[in-house]
Amino acid sequence: MDLLVTGIGDAFSDRSFGSSALVRGRGTWIGIDCPGMVLAMWRQAAERAGISIDPREVGDLVITHLHGDHCAGLETIGFYHRYKIEGDSPRPRLHAIPEVLDRIWERLAPAMDGSGSGIEDYFELHPLRPGAEVEIAGCRVESRMTRHSVPTCGLVISDDSGCLGWSSDTEFDLEHLRWLDRADCIVHECGQGGTHTTYRELRSLPESVQTRLRLIHMPDGFEPPDDLLVPLREGDRIKVVPAAFGAARRD
Repeated sequence: MDLLVTGIGDAFSDRSFGSSALVRGRGTWIGIDCPGMVLAMWRQAAERAGISIDPREVGDLVITHLHGDHCAGLETIGFYHRYKIEGDSPRPRLHAIPEVLDRIWERLAPAMDGSGSGIEDYFELHPLRPGAEVEIAGCRVESRMTRHSVPTCGLVISDDSGCLGWSSDTEFDLEHLRWLDRADCIVHECGQGGTHTTYRELRSLPESVQTRLRLIHMPDGFEPPDDLLVPLREGDRIKVVPAAFGAARRD
C-alpha cells in the first residue's frame, strides 16, 4: 500500500497544510480529508516525493469530519471537476459517515448552490457505516467513531499488501487504539490535549504499538521530547507492508 502524506498541521498552523493523505488504490488515489488549498497541497507533496499526481486521479475522497482544516477544499474539488476539466468528468466519490454527509452541504451551499445546484451535482455520495466494511478503489475501508468535539470517524484501510490505521482527530482513547491495533502502520494525531491526543499519552502505550505509530496533526514548532515516535513530513511517501516485514517504510 502506498501512502503519500499531504498535510501534517493542526487547525492553527501557518506552516503546514491540514492533516491529510493520499492512499494508492487500484489505479487511482483515495484522498483522506480535503483541506483548503488542496490542489497546491497535492502538487507540493507529489513534487517532494518525486512523483506526479493529476487531480483527476483522485477519484475518491474520505472526509472524517466537518472541521475546516479537514474539508474546506471540497469547494475547489467540486468546481474543478465541474468546470475546469474539459469533456465529461465523473463526479468525485465522497465517502463519510451519515452525520457528515447530512450536513456537509450546509458548508458548501453558500458558494456552490447557484442555479439550483445541489451536492449531487458535484459529488457522488457514499455513506460509511461504522463497523461495516466497504470497498473504495480496490481497498477495504472500515470506520469507527472517535471522541472529538464533532462527529468524527477513524479509518482502517487495507488491501492485500498492507493495512493502514488512521486515528483521525480524537482524544486519547484506548478502545480506539485497540481497534487500530490490527494495522501495520498507525497514523495518529498528536496535539496539545483537550479533544486531541498528546505525545505523552501515546508514549504510555505498549512498545509493540509505539513502533507502528507515525505522528500527524501536530502544532507548529512541535519537537518530540525523545526520538521514539516518528513525526511525519509533508511529501513523505510510505510503503505500508506487514509488520513482520518492516511495517511502514519511508521512501
